[in-house]
Amino acid sequence: MLVTDGALYRIIQDTWTSTLGFQVERHAPTEFSALEAFTVCVRISGAWDGEVRLHCSPPLARRIAAAIFQVEENKVGSSEILDALSELIHIIGGNLKSFLPQPVTLSLPSLLGSTTWGQTTPPWQMVCRLTLQSEGHPFVVSLFGRLSHCRKRETPSD
Repeated sequence: MLVTDGALYRIIQDTWTSTLGFQVERHAPTEFSALEAFTVCVRISGAWDGEVRLHCSPPLARRIAAAIFQVEENKVGSSEILDALSELIHIIGGNLKSFLPQPVTLSLPSLLGSTTWGQTTPPWQMVCRLTLQSEGHPFVVSLFGRLSHCRKRETPSD
């Protein structure tokens, strides 16, 4: 497994900057209520199996959608928010592919509901979890992978 916290962080920074024009900073760990946040994911399958998830609060999700669709925040609806978050997670997943054994494919992005957002498929483990901040709001990006593909790092690396 070649994805490190540092590599994932750089992918997110590049995605946020190029797609949204927003800066990203590391943030203290934050827990979200599943009822008050949006979670989208994209599955990765093939030579490496896993999933990458984006979890953010409604205010940040609204800002993201407004930036992508170039409209005022108060004009953004739920469908625009889900489309914008789905686009971001798909870009992140696409960039992750270059760090993974090939061949791999991405699923279409999907929304995780409040009953499933904290769950993982049993043979998966968390590879990376980054708690970040953008536009004054925290968000979390997590990467999960099949246990047979993952190994514990003895020292954190960027």
